[in-house]
Amino acid sequence: MIFEPYKDELTEINRIHKYNKNEYTLIRLTSTMITKNNIDANALFRDLLLNNNLVNYEILINGGNNGVKLNAKFLLNNLKFDVKMNFYRTAKRGDRRFSIYGIKKLLEMKNVNVGDLLYLSVAKMEDGIPNVIIINLTNNSPSEHELQAIFGIDKIADSASRLIPMIKTIAQSGYYKNSKGSGKISPKDSGDTLEFLLGIKTNNSPEADFEGQIEIKTKLAKTLDTLFTLRPRFEDTTIAKYENSDRNRVSAFARYYGYYSNKHVGNKNLYITIGAKAAPQNSRGFFLEVNEECRRVELWGKDPITRQNEVTAFWLFEDLKKEIYRKHPATLWVKSEARFVDDIAEFCYTEAMLSRSPQFSTFLSLIKSGGITYDWRGYISPEGEYKGKNHGNAWRIRSKYREHLFGNIEVINLLE
Repeated sequence: MIFEPYKDELTEINRIHKYNKNEYTLIRLTSTMITKNNIDANALFRDLLLNNNLVNYEILINGGNNGVKLNAKFLLNNLKFDVKMNFYRTAKRGDRRFSIYGIKKLLEMKNVNVGDLLYLSVAKMEDGIPNVIIINLTNNSPSEHELQAIFGIDKIADSASRLIPMIKTIAQSGYYKNSKGSGKISPKDSGDTLEFLLGIKTNNSPEADFEGQIEIKTKLAKTLDTLFTLRPRFEDTTIAKYENSDRNRVSAFARYYGYYSNKHVGNKNLYITIGAKAAPQNSRGFFLEVNEECRRVELWGKDPITRQNEVTAFWLFEDLKKEIYRKHPATLWVKSEARFVDDIAEFCYTEAMLSRSPQFSTFLSLIKSGGITYDWRGYISPEGEYKGKNHGNAWRIRSKYREHLFGNIEVINLLE
């Protein structure tokens, strides 16, 4: 299952992610886990092990004695010490499990307690061999020195130490003419002008703008809540049967599940916010479910004909992960203001916020807690050729959860 961290534990996760850019998983310790030393290896942890060529649970033979035993590092305050771990499948049912040798001793020493949240990730040691890293987020969390020793220096902060003074110099010099010249302001103009002033050439490289570490996003408006847009998949759903052409299935979805209203008369409308089952955010019966075993986020809804709840669409973990990493590397969000002198726009830059790459496990946790939702916005003709408009169905985050997803967002006053 996806464990939801408390606020202080989220603070620790964000601190760790100044150094660790690798994926992670969370385990909330129970008394049974400690006494039996028999901990469930959830899908995210299994993927983490597999992707680092450490353990492939699918080829293990049942039985603890047939497990894979590896060294791991437990980071504790100013110390790191070796522990042994066993990754195995249970003898009868083949359930995927792991154990941490000496966990009862750790309990006796108050290094771990029932209810503590463990953070598990992977890092390469000096010999190049990846090791599982264990951190107790609730108690005895490691020092900055130990985090840097395991995961390396904070490369983003290193690049920011050069970028931010450059932007401050620009900001403190006042207004600059639109780099494109005269004419109406387009949404990208203030950003293009700032990049021109920084000497960053426009290109199609997938790398971040500054030293390959920091993407620069400049907007006249406030920072948007939108994370990214990504159409869902429809294989083996009612919509796949209703519409043979995959390219038309987003339109077909609005037609099949939509409703008539005064918003766009004569069309099927679908303007809804979709949240977790406990807080679905809409009255149409749609909600999101994280299906860890199938590695997908499912959009559940009620069929308007059969009245049965069903999976109406879904997103694969790998698709979501790829998109959120592509859209949100370490990012400097720069606020700007505009004025017109004659027919040429001029921009000034007043404030910036530095966010770091999101962690996918946190993304999933926020879906479960309702912090991240999905908006469906559009209308379509009720029959015949698809005619209507899709306003950009998107994943969005509540503003108070931004720092959880991106880590602690550093606000920078460019005018000081």
